[in-house]
Amino acid sequence: MPAESYIICQDLFKIYKVADLEVVALRGLDLAVDRGEVVAIVGASGSGKSTLLNILAGYDTPSAGKVSVGDRDLLRMGGREVESYRRHEVGFVWQQTSRNLFPYLSALENVALPMMLTNTSPQEREERAENLLDLVGLADRAEHTPERLSGGEQQRVAIAVALANNPPLLLADEPTGELDDATASEVLDLFGTVNQELDTTIVIVTHDPEIAYKVGRVVMIRDGKTSTEIRRKREYTRRITGSVDTETPLEEYTLVDGAGRVQLPREFLEELKIHDRASVRIEDGKVTIVSAEE
Repeated sequence: MPAESYIICQDLFKIYKVADLEVVALRGLDLAVDRGEVVAIVGASGSGKSTLLNILAGYDTPSAGKVSVGDRDLLRMGGREVESYRRHEVGFVWQQTSRNLFPYLSALENVALPMMLTNTSPQEREERAENLLDLVGLADRAEHTPERLSGGEQQRVAIAVALANNPPLLLADEPTGELDDATASEVLDLFGTVNQELDTTIVIVTHDPEIAYKVGRVVMIRDGKTSTEIRRKREYTRRITGSVDTETPLEEYTLVDGAGRVQLPREFLEELKIHDRASVRIEDGKVTIVSAEE
């Protein structure tokens, strides 16, 4: 795992206690994200992707492992450090627009609100809020409350709110899940604008089946671990758009974590009749995995 990576997760576990049961959400997850990169996280419901996002946001703590964002060791942060981290270094966009905005505040007031928790002067707050609303294309909606905005406009304001204190990291949990296709494309284009103009690192959780054609790198989580990765050429890793690009070739990889673990697709195991054990050997410079029953 590259030491210069901005986000580093190593052998990350998260176990929840539900009644008398323990639910393992993350099972030794490894992930590295470079500064300024855009990464989409995909996976089935319950795979652990939202848990990972909550840990990176400082909303949750892992049960074991290592996780750092920039110079911050998220496992070692105290209460005040967590508060400072959330306030200055990470912005979060929820799927539900109602969770992102206060209904009784205007768009301008919603964007300015996070800055009230810093040393920003009233004039600076207003100027920055206006600039951010201009960035997301809603300068003419500054005085509108959320109920007077469309779903897509609300998410645009939510992105501006998340960027209010100029965080280097932006996290988004299904930000287009409640939007129609056209509006969702506009929101993804906006993430691309934010990444390019502000050099913001973006990690987005999504169920979009075409996301591999819209973003530079896609990481799939299965059973609480990163399993596969779909990449474009290096110059595309700092990009996300709302349009589908089928011209640039995709490359799919199986991920090997820090402990040397590899997840094999279920269909491969079934075809090779591999159940609870397999034989692994090196042949002609290649690793060969076969059924232990051969």
